[in-house]
Amino acid sequence: MSKPERQLRFYQIACILLVVGCIFVSRLAHYETQGSITFGQWLILLAAIWSAISGFTVQRRIVRIRNQSLQSARRSTPLSRWRVGNVIRIASAASVGLWALVLKNSGGPALLVNSLFGIGLVLLLIWRPGTIPDSTQS
Repeated sequence: MSKPERQLRFYQIACILLVVGCIFVSRLAHYETQGSITFGQWLILLAAIWSAISGFTVQRRIVRIRNQSLQSARRSTPLSRWRVGNVIRIASAASVGLWALVLKNSGGPALLVNSLFGIGLVLLLIWRPGTIPDSTQS
């Protein structure tokens, strides 16, 4: 395992532990579940869905950016874009779990809260870094 991949794996493990910690924190406090989903809870749910989807789309956009000028080529390499794209994808998956905690604290339905926790964990567990690009590629 190469050094960049190892660093991303440590970040992945830290985010998994963060989501598991959020699950434990959500179980400690007892919040009254409201009968119907409020407008604020719908917004939280939409933010969680957007986080899950944007992890894939933003990563692809960042990795596919081509160097436009000589100056940007010095600042942005394929390896750095690959690393940033993967960090964003991992962070987006972890944010789904954080949105689940926010939904739990706002009195959201247990089914939705548990689903968001599960989706966040599944996204973190199935994440793979992909092929590390050469630093000579442009």
